Amino acid sequence: MARWKRSSKFTIPLFALAIALVLGLTLNIPTQVQAQLTPNSLSRQLPDKWEFRAPQGSEDSIPDNRQGGASRGDQCIQGVEPLQALVPVAGGTTTAEYPTISWYMPKTSASAAEFVLKDANQQVVYSTKYMLAKSNKGVVEDTPSIMSLTLPAFTNLSPLQIGQEYQWSLALTCNPFDLSGQPVVEGKIKRVDVDPMLARRINQAMPQERVALYANARIWYETLSSLVELQRERPDSPEYTDAVNKLISSVGLNTTSQQPVY
Repeated sequence: MARWKRSSKFTIPLFALAIALVLGLTLNIPTQVQAQLTPNSLSRQLPDKWEFRAPQGSEDSIPDNRQGGASRGDQCIQGVEPLQALVPVAGGTTTAEYPTISWYMPKTSASAAEFVLKDANQQVVYSTKYMLAKSNKGVVEDTPSIMSLTLPAFTNLSPLQIGQEYQWSLALTCNPFDLSGQPVVEGKIKRVDVDPMLARRINQAMPQERVALYANARIWYETLSSLVELQRERPDSPEYTDAVNKLISSVGLNTTSQQPVY
């Protein structure tokens, strides 16, 4: 961290220095940077409702499979919050060849999680299953929280094709001997080509600015993953917590937990 040090070479009167600093802050700082200095500015740059166009028919005709395994009758979800796929009901867009996909993991005693990605022909193009680490109380560590998976470029998985819609699912294993009642959520993802000018702005932007750029372009997966990364770095920041909650609420989902995201 840079530190100011006193030096006898600087003999500017305090009053003049104060005026110079005020003028500098007022005249020289770009408007978007000044917005970052305002508390909760990031949350205000996110939409109240994430608008999207349904691929076929009306929004009401699209099945909503984003939530599963609430506590009512489920054998491994604890509490009232269900497993949730963090994505708009009609799906979200990405510009990445290997995007990051996120879901809300409630407090659970599940033993494993299985992720599956299918192409437009419902052919499995990638799948992985991993065991969930549990605490001494028998619940998965660090839950409830937002969890993420970045599609791996080092496997045989080809980059997502521009213009093709994929479907992903996440299932929790409650009972390895009976998979009929396991909580399952689904989401859609479509890779789109990014405007070259927007790409340059994103590459040059600070992390917080990048979230707003993605959100204004309605690129869901990068908006969410960039914001989650900011909150991961500063889990005690009310600004980032409010922004995450607002973004999730904008697509009709809700997570009441204030736990840090991972």
